Amino acid sequence: ALAYPEVRFELNPDKGRKFASPGTGDLRAVVAAVYGLQNAEGMLDMTPSDEDDLSPMVWGLVSPPSMDRANRSYICFFVNRRWVQNRFLSFALEQAYHGFMAERRFPMGVVNINMPYEDVDVNAHPAKAEVRFRRENQIFGAVQQAVRHALVTYSPVPEVNRLTSGHSPSHARTQATSGAFWPTTPFARPSPSERDRLAEIAGWTSDHDAAQTHPIADVTPESEPMIPKNALPVLRVLGQVQTTYIVAEGPDGMYLIDQHAAHERVMFERVQAQAVASTPEIQSLLEPAVVQLNPEHQELLEAQGEIIGSLGFAIEPFGGDTFLIRGVPALLGEGDPARALMDILDLMADGGGFESWEERAAYSIACHSAIRAGKVLSHQEMMELTRQLEDCVQPNTCPHGRPTMIHLSSSRLEREFGRT
Repeated sequence: ALAYPEVRFELNPDKGRKFASPGTGDLRAVVAAVYGLQNAEGMLDMTPSDEDDLSPMVWGLVSPPSMDRANRSYICFFVNRRWVQNRFLSFALEQAYHGFMAERRFPMGVVNINMPYEDVDVNAHPAKAEVRFRRENQIFGAVQQAVRHALVTYSPVPEVNRLTSGHSPSHARTQATSGAFWPTTPFARPSPSERDRLAEIAGWTSDHDAAQTHPIADVTPESEPMIPKNALPVLRVLGQVQTTYIVAEGPDGMYLIDQHAAHERVMFERVQAQAVASTPEIQSLLEPAVVQLNPEHQELLEAQGEIIGSLGFAIEPFGGDTFLIRGVPALLGEGDPARALMDILDLMADGGGFESWEERAAYSIACHSAIRAGKVLSHQEMMELTRQLEDCVQPNTCPHGRPTMIHLSSSRLEREFGRT
């Protein structure tokens, strides 16, 4: 349908949802049928350049930087109307968004490349899905230039109210509480003995009044034993470097903690702990958020709706491909409910390296709610985040396996300064 927008057809599978291509010849109309009307309306046009007749002709639709996704499944390349896979093309598209889009976020795009048949090898793969180009550098430059031109032409000036507004009027909360932004707790396929411990952890925040006066809730009961194999030493926070790393001193040297990765780990284990205890913290919305889901997302929501609901989402159908979000996990704070849900469904469909559906969804929520690099933290906030990390089941890595900290031992420091 995306390759031949002028062809009208219907797909009626025995199982699953029907699909109909409008056949009007308008690529945007086909994108609306595949990805939804809201996404299609927001796409940017890529028009072929007339500067060089010898270069490949690149045209199609790409998303603005604000319309990003959690994986690459929304990117389609067509060479002479043949759907293809090529890492070089994907890299060119992503490089065009460099500086426009956050790390580990991906655009949507339907990119058509018209070029001489003799310049492309379609026999590089038995299924003829992957292709090779005779002049890869030329193709790379053409794709990157076309996409970048569409982005630069678009590049809107941010609205003042978006920059200055600290809250969304649709959230049923008069004041952003620290508990929603600085939560805690662990989980990771626990044993029966650990499951009771995790259920207790999920309820710690509500038992503490410190969240009312401190930016981070103190959730570490003195009577709760650490897990020996994963325990971190008690750390003394010294400060913050580049508004990204927390500097701390331990019994054997210095530690640098990545504040985003560390908070992701804390949030990930909290979400899963609440799921195990069946006590998700739900934040109701005064005005439901409307979201349009493609057929894949709709089937995933139907199949895994119980898991998504156990994490704190309250979703109901609203006719066709439209759904209403009436409640979201409280950990999301003032985030965009529709975008968070779509990212969760994307990650659940993609896998993302996690073993279970629950882990995939929990990671997406953790990623959305974790503090970002570049945020200035007070000394109290850094102390509480470090303490929460010490209580995690797996404190040394974020959910995706990146290290949360690095350690410079005392002996290493002495060697570097020539004291040994």
